[in-house]
Amino acid sequence: MATFHHVSLLTRHAQENLDFYTKVLGLRFVKNTVNQENHKMLHYYYGDYSGAPGTVVTFFVVPLLAQRHDEDHFLGTIGLKIPSGSLAFWQERLTNLNILFEQSGASLSFKDKDDVQLYLEEVAAAPLAASQVVKNDIPADKQIIGLRSTEFHVKEPAKTSEFFEKFLGWSTVNGRIQLNQTDFVEIIQTNSDKKARMGRGSMDHVAFAVKNDAALEALYQKAQDQDWEIEELVSRGYFKSLYIREPGGNRVEFATMQPGFTIDEPLETLGESFALPPFLQGQREEIEAHIYKDL
Repeated sequence: MATFHHVSLLTRHAQENLDFYTKVLGLRFVKNTVNQENHKMLHYYYGDYSGAPGTVVTFFVVPLLAQRHDEDHFLGTIGLKIPSGSLAFWQERLTNLNILFEQSGASLSFKDKDDVQLYLEEVAAAPLAASQVVKNDIPADKQIIGLRSTEFHVKEPAKTSEFFEKFLGWSTVNGRIQLNQTDFVEIIQTNSDKKARMGRGSMDHVAFAVKNDAALEALYQKAQDQDWEIEELVSRGYFKSLYIREPGGNRVEFATMQPGFTIDEPLETLGESFALPPFLQGQREEIEAHIYKDL
């Protein structure tokens, strides 16, 4: 059964982003760290209480970030699942917080401060386990369960579908890859010849969960054998990752389930300090001195 690991996007304002994902959506701020590709950027992680794979949304913080241009290819939308019977609660919550939304069936759609399209949708799934419930004002049986969907926008959907079919054995039916009973990916054709440009609210990549290091190594070998466009195989400390550009040009990550976010701070205080995985600890002073200041 396939599952999401996380999605990663770009935001302009750190505090604005933090307030929306924690105070509005009720996710836990599980990791305040740095972009390992560019140490000037903060990297914020949100999720359930432990930041379990499949619940995590992350943002790279880039002050003065320009407007994005979603053109010939891009990743878009964050679909989040909520337990059955919780839609009315979320309607009232969004209304009270003056967040405009539209309802379609059991789904609510709205945007964050960076113009990211989000969906909250009721699914036939149990609420969060007690150990994963975030300590906030949202009742345990109404809290967001995790990621449900996202979209690949590409010029040639057939090529992207072929990638997922050949590499992972995931079939596309009517433009949708059903990962499991509740979660899915949609592949949508673009009609622009203009080059896409990353900016506020752009999704840098979507990550799918891989069981362990051995499974990730096997995927890496398979990607080499099938001649896909591999960017890198790298340890992020919290997990190991394989990055590939699918034929449509979008970045896809495959990330291991372990070791998780407690390698550099206790579970009880996740996100409360500026954390660095062990291999970056020696650079802490230099990294902290050069991080972009929020504007």
